[in-house]
Amino acid sequence: MIVALIMRETGSRETRTSLGFLWTLIEPIFAVILLAFAFSLIQRTPRLGTNFQLYYVTGVLPFHLFAHVAGRVATSIRYSANLLGFPSVTVVDILFSRFILNVFTNTLVFLIAAGGVVAWYGLRVDPDPYRVAMSLSMAAALGLGLGTMNSVLFLASSAYETFWGVCMRPMTLLAGVMFPITDLPSYFFDYLKWLPMAHLVAEMRKAFYPAVDASFVSPGYVFAIAGATFVIGMLGLHRFVFDFLERR
Repeated sequence: MIVALIMRETGSRETRTSLGFLWTLIEPIFAVILLAFAFSLIQRTPRLGTNFQLYYVTGVLPFHLFAHVAGRVATSIRYSANLLGFPSVTVVDILFSRFILNVFTNTLVFLIAAGGVVAWYGLRVDPDPYRVAMSLSMAAALGLGLGTMNSVLFLASSAYETFWGVCMRPMTLLAGVMFPITDLPSYFFDYLKWLPMAHLVAEMRKAFYPAVDASFVSPGYVFAIAGATFVIGMLGLHRFVFDFLERR
């Protein structure tokens, strides 16, 4: 059932273009490269290393994986509400079909973009594969957990959905995408280090830049938040999902 839902999602995406599903890969890669180039004109020397494009990709794409997975999972019930009338389709099927597809897509985007930057500029980097995998795993888990919890809250309150969108806009800065949060004064860092998104960004940066201070990174902390929010979301869906959908 999950495979069937993934195929349905794949076939329904980006039907406005002749490229179809491939556009979901091309669009973010093109956008990231374009933004990286634009920022490199403003700030020619990155905070780490010598290549701004790689610095940007290693920060923004792990965060983008989290944000995209969280957003897609959060709206999955509303998107596929009509399928819940079939006995063979469950809430878990709907959540995990979107989760798997978006993790796969965004991981592929990261590998293509990072590999392309390294090859294009002839950079000599030796990324730590364990840290790369850990960063992407934290991003995926956190996206699933918060997305599942938000799937309930979005159905309960459209005001909360707007509030969440507003809160996510400055998060790229607060999570250390543009600059390491360890460079900030201690009274800022002591608060920002509790953001789970900051951990996955710092872990990816550490994989490419060994000199990065990632001593505050705790995968256990991120996975604990992801697990707790996932359980809360599943309990809420089990209790309220059909009540919410009946009111639509």
